[in-house]
Amino acid sequence: MIVKTDAVKNYIDGSWQAAAKGETIESFNPATGELVGLAQKSGLDDIKLAIEAAKNAFKNEDWKYNSSKRSDALMKWAANLNEQKERIAKLLTEENGKTLKESRIEIGACIDTLKYFAGMARSVFGRSINLSETAYGIIDKSPIGVVGIISPWNWPAMLMIREAAPALAAGNTVILKPASRTPLVSVAIVELIEDIAEFPPGTVNIVTGPGDLIGDEISKNPDVQAISFTGDTSTGIQLSKIAADKVKKLALELGGKSPNLIFPDADLKKAIPTVIKSIFITAGQMCFAGTRLLVHESIHKEVVEELKRETEKLRVGNGNDDAVDMGPVISESQLKEVLEYCEVGRKDATLVTGGNQLKGGDYDKGFFIEPTIFDHVPLESKICQEEIFGPVLVVQSFKDEKEAIQLANGTSFGLAAGVWTKDINKAIRVSKKIDAGTVWINTYNKNYPQTEFGGYKESGLGRTRGLEGLFEYTETKHINIDFED
Repeated sequence: MIVKTDAVKNYIDGSWQAAAKGETIESFNPATGELVGLAQKSGLDDIKLAIEAAKNAFKNEDWKYNSSKRSDALMKWAANLNEQKERIAKLLTEENGKTLKESRIEIGACIDTLKYFAGMARSVFGRSINLSETAYGIIDKSPIGVVGIISPWNWPAMLMIREAAPALAAGNTVILKPASRTPLVSVAIVELIEDIAEFPPGTVNIVTGPGDLIGDEISKNPDVQAISFTGDTSTGIQLSKIAADKVKKLALELGGKSPNLIFPDADLKKAIPTVIKSIFITAGQMCFAGTRLLVHESIHKEVVEELKRETEKLRVGNGNDDAVDMGPVISESQLKEVLEYCEVGRKDATLVTGGNQLKGGDYDKGFFIEPTIFDHVPLESKICQEEIFGPVLVVQSFKDEKEAIQLANGTSFGLAAGVWTKDINKAIRVSKKIDAGTVWINTYNKNYPQTEFGGYKESGLGRTRGLEGLFEYTETKHINIDFED
């Protein structure tokens, strides 16, 4: 058990600082209920100080002009994280509850992302154009300024770095606001920049505390030019309204209700284990988890029976146990909410397996629920339409390709999808008709820093990762030159 007895501090203007009011927040292990550590319960004075530091650094330092410095800084951050990856992965498991193997994957993804954008820092290019015999145009890509990054608790390391890395690579300064349930791992990653001289003071700041206060100030303060938010759709809508009032640039990755579509010719030996991983990873607490399964009616019974067999083999428990396949949900309130959805499922659909809280022994210390599958789920059911954010899979059958696409597009979300078929023509045809930012063919949950990710409809605005993810954190300027022939 990793325990920090002293509260971790905010990092503002290159120094570690306690919150002005001296208050702290507690972080608990959702598998055991034990205290993992303390962080600052920051107030308005603290976040305003961080915003001022980021503003001054952007204005007065050469960070926005010096691409070599930015590249070196991000590469060194990646190297430091690589040296500490096992320690930080263990802290992530303690604080979030996910299995240690998942935590190692997450920290590895952070390292890869930092390396990628270290290279991209040298590639923030625009273009030039001949407009006439006496006119020339330069299309310039410039950093925006101060970027506020509000990250969630489900993948707290990766979803913070995924936004911080491109924002910094483009030449911005950042203020990181981690989720109050997982502040320790976020601060631990920022601690790794202390010895990197290439980061000017104020370039990277992290402030922990309540979202309704810290996040609100980030979204309203005029010195913050852009906001990145990853989280639930309702909060994203609120931020959109605030950003519209202030005319701020906004990047949102929100909820999902992502389907896997299995056609009769699919390789079920690959599809079924992947479907199980896609929904039960992080106990289903992922925005692009494969929460819906659409199966052709000719193989529906076979697939559901195999899903039941394999799901009931999964081991649920403390993420520190290497034999465990799924950890707890994050909190008692999350557990209660998931169980309420299961009650809806019992009324609307057919329970295949699971649906109950796990009790007895060590289960009583944390927030554990059985991996759950519901079959014959009506499209209009709440468990089919709403993001549960728990280990609950809903299954529907379809008779043809047209119906499969209708079902896939039958929710207000559009983050991701999977298509399973050996017919490449069908795979491409169906993929193009699915309203989702990412469609995986004969695989799922394959993410790379060099490929864009984001959502359609209520799943978000903008794109992260890749070239477009870099340019999300830039302004486009046309510089026009007239000259004498």
